[in-house]
Amino acid sequence: MIWSQAIVKGKLTGVGDGVWSGDTFKASVIEIGRHRIQGIRVAKCLLDRMETGMEMELLICSAHIYGVRINNVVYKEGALRQLGWALLIAVVLGWIFVPLAAASFIFVRRYFAIYSF
Repeated sequence: MIWSQAIVKGKLTGVGDGVWSGDTFKASVIEIGRHRIQGIRVAKCLLDRMETGMEMELLICSAHIYGVRINNVVYKEGALRQLGWALLIAVVLGWIFVPLAAASFIFVRRYFAIYSF
């Protein structure tokens, strides 16, 4: 799950109920194309772009939506935060045991996925 990454394409047919935590919405389900994605989080700035009935692509990394592409216009969120987490983990875990700093590559990988979307 921690390495999972996918681009899902199709027509958005529904966004289920969910709960807000700050500016993040955890949807019970998002239906896009033939996919039914449960328990996924999306930032408010991206959720505002997602209109039912529109064709779109979603960049999903570890149960979070980090990018939305609609009509070849890309909306992204969270790339710099991923780099911040990578730096923090590399420094903190690197002081404990150098190979643990490799855990920061999880966040570096997400950064490049968001940046290249």
